[in-house]
Parts: sequence; structure tokens; C-alpha cells
Amino acid sequence: MSKMSKMSEISPVKDVTSTNQPLIIYVSIACLSDPDVVETVKDLFAMATEDTRILVGVCLQATPEDRRFDELTTLSGVSVDRINVDQARGPIYARSRCEAMVGDAEYFLQIDCHSRFFEGWDQILIEEMALAERIHPRAVLSYYPINIKNMHSDEYLVRIGHVNRYRQVDSDALKSHGSLVKLPQTPVASLGICAAMLFMRAADRKAIGYDPELDFGLHAAEQVLYAIRLWTHGFDLFCPTRHAVATDYEGSRDRIPSKVKRICNTNRADWPDATWSKVKFLLGLDTREQVAPVYAEGLADCLAHYGLGATRTLLEYFQFAGLHDDLKRVFPNYIYSDD
Repeated sequence: MSKMSKMSEISPVKDVTSTNQPLIIYVSIACLSDPDVVETVKDLFAMATEDTRILVGVCLQATPEDRRFDELTTLSGVSVDRINVDQARGPIYARSRCEAMVGDAEYFLQIDCHSRFFEGWDQILIEEMALAERIHPRAVLSYYPINIKNMHSDEYLVRIGHVNRYRQVDSDALKSHGSLVKLPQTPVASLGICAAMLFMRAADRKAIGYDPELDFGLHAAEQVLYAIRLWTHGFDLFCPTRHAVATDYEGSRDRIPSKVKRICNTNRADWPDATWSKVKFLLGLDTREQVAPVYAEGLADCLAHYGLGATRTLLEYFQFAGLHDDLKRVFPNYIYSDD
């Protein structure tokens, strides 16, 4: 049995129909001045089986004079945390602010602000979670969403974006990736997550949230580090058997005003490099002394609240993902170089 097909023992699935109380899904949306977020929110309500069980939290990063988002504040079930784009610190910070609005929801769905939904997406995800929890009681669903332009094409709908490999392992980045695979018969184990479609129990997200001090961090910080944190806390990551969400992979940047791009480029400065130095330390790829000084003072708090889990080891993950030998070759301070 291959490492990607090896599953945990079957355990009893949680009954999603045994209560008369609504199963609330909280949808987390980080938005950097993309007006398509309004259509995203309206579509998720329109395509839900039960729109009354959906709550939405949007962290909107926009200029004060931009009124294209005003409709969001008129929609029932939507909370908007609006901050001036001058204060934007990247997607992870925005997603961490979304977590603060989750309330008492049963489920947590993270998406991008330029998404569309398949009919009955809410019931699909609840049912897919139940299937995954038959395999492992601590399950998280994630996959690369289908492109919006292909979501009604039979040619593309028979496949799904499974996070099953790493496409870059070098001193500058650690990036997971995926392959389009035939829709599986049962949820299939994954190596990582896609930040554009992440579904989990809300209580688990409250317990394991994003570290807000990962300024302007992208793939390694937003997806790789978080996936490994989940895995070491004992969660298994799964690709579902059905599509629920689609996303726009091409046009979103074109909708962001030039002024916002200039502000963000100025604010970004050297933050990505500093954040990567912190991620390398947290993943055992470099020493504490190599962490950028701007993060040094907060490392103890980070490790206490946003560190790795103790259920499975970091080494076990790197072996599971087939990365161990590559990491020994690329990172001279790799914590497991002698193993």
C-alpha cells in the first residue's frame, strides 16, 4: 500500500442528521479590494441547500472611499471587518481576523473572495466530511477548486485537484502542489491544503488558527505550514469525492485598483523574506538565530499558541510527504539532517 493510499482505521462517523438544531457553516473570506467578493457572497447563499444555516465573515481590505462593497453590509448573515488597505498585512493576517467572527458555528469553510458554488454545496461538504470522518475522526477537507470557467464542463468535472506532491523544495520556498485526478470513490488522503477551499470543524479551527504574525506570507506560510500544523496535531487531510466550490485563477488581480497595488507593494517591502525565515525555523529547516529580528521577540508566544502539534512528529510528516532527503540536501541547518 502506498503512503498516499494508506488510511487510518475506520472509526464511527458523527451523525449529521440526528439533531434538530441547524448545522451552521461559517464561511471565512479574506478580500483585498476585489469587488467580485459581493457576487461570491450572493452566490454562496443562492446555491446553498439551506441558506439560513450560512454565516459569512469578510475581512475587507480596501480604501475608505471605495464604495463597491457597500452591498455586503446589507446582506443578512454577513459580517464585515473592514480595514484600511494601509493596514493590510497579507492574506494570513486577514484570514486570522476572519476567525474572530466564527461564533458558535459547527463547520468552518475558508475560501477566496473570487469563488462560485455548486448547487447544494453546503450539504455536499457536510456529507463529504462525514465520509472522511469514517476514515479518520479528525478530518479536514481541502482541494484545488475547479476553475470557474470550467465548472459546467463535463470534461473537467470528472476530475478534481488533489494536493498530492511538492513542486518546489529549495532555499527560497517550499511549495505543495496537486494533480487533477479522477473523482475518487471515497475521500483520499492528501499531503497538504489549498487555502482557496478548506473545510473543517469550527471548534478545530478555533483551537488551531492562523498565526497573524506571518506578514505577507504566501504559499509556504499560508498552506504548507498550516497543513503541517494540522497533521502534527493529529488531523488527516482529505480530498473529497465531489466538487463544491470553484474559483477564479486568472482575473482577480485585474480587478484590484492600481492604487491598492501600489500601497501593498510599498507595505510588503522585505516582509516576505522575514516571514520565510520564521517559517523555516518553525518547520525545523533553519535555526532560531536565523529568524529575522522583527519576529525574534514574539517567537515564544508563537510556539505556545501557533506551533506544531505533539500527536505526530515533524519528521514523520516529512517522511510521509517524501521530503526528508530533499530537505537534508537543501537546508544545511535542517533539524533532522543526521536521521
